Amino acid sequence: MVYQLATYSGDTLAVPQTVLRHLAQADGDAVRVALYVLQTKDCDARSIARALGLPSIEAARRALQYWAGAGLLERAGAAAPAPTAQETAAKVDLASLNDPYVAVLCEEAQTALGKALGRSELQRLVALYLHDGWPPDVILLCCAESARQGRRSVAAIARELTRWRENGVETGEDAERYLRQAKQREAWCAEAAAQFGIEPAALTRWERGAIARWHEEWGVGREMIDEALLRAGSKNTVRYVDGILRAWRAQGITTVEAARGQGQLAGSNILATERPAAPRPAASAQKDLFNRDWAAQFNEED
Repeated sequence: MVYQLATYSGDTLAVPQTVLRHLAQADGDAVRVALYVLQTKDCDARSIARALGLPSIEAARRALQYWAGAGLLERAGAAAPAPTAQETAAKVDLASLNDPYVAVLCEEAQTALGKALGRSELQRLVALYLHDGWPPDVILLCCAESARQGRRSVAAIARELTRWRENGVETGEDAERYLRQAKQREAWCAEAAAQFGIEPAALTRWERGAIARWHEEWGVGREMIDEALLRAGSKNTVRYVDGILRAWRAQGITTVEAARGQGQLAGSNILATERPAAPRPAASAQKDLFNRDWAAQFNEED
């Protein structure tokens, strides 16, 4: 089917050559942001994300940064120092008077944290909603999670929300999914810590990430970790076991049976991991006398 440009009598939009030159490498969201900015002159990431239905405010920010690097956009005026959290919070008083969500946010947050918040903390809390663009339900979920971890300050909530945004959290659904994942990771770390004979609090950030990777990306369960610990012997550290599991993964070994079939273990680990041999026919008994591993036999009798 052949197409041709239809006669157009409505409004037109001048598209700079800069945009046209970047059509091949710019993704769809970036092109949409460019056209939206050209039409509306609006460069606010939050309103752009809302108007275009982008997955997050960060997606809009990345598109704006892309076009700034391409020369389509420029920073307005001289770079001014970013306002502090206190300066931002001080500006929300008048703006929040007519917002019905503010009173609910302040009341529910104090309930979740289990304490009364002072004026400056309430201002900062509301700034997370009005200035940083966090939905009230996400802020309240973060309050509850921070309180569960024993961190009950608004500063701690702001830091936690920053981490959430870095992990792609923008909506209440995102937050609930993120919290479910965090809870599952905590359970995996507690189980692994028991296997290694240490307290969960002793696990480093790298070790926690490795344990999560074993389960989420590699599909490794408790049995495989136990088997790797047997192979590790006295080197029973998370990093050493991670190396064993990584080597098994590279060799396509994904089950305990496959790991045991790879080769025999040394020393007492043989007794711990080998299954009892099935009874053999009496006819082969004499032949077995010559092929029997007598050292292992004596060990078993001990």
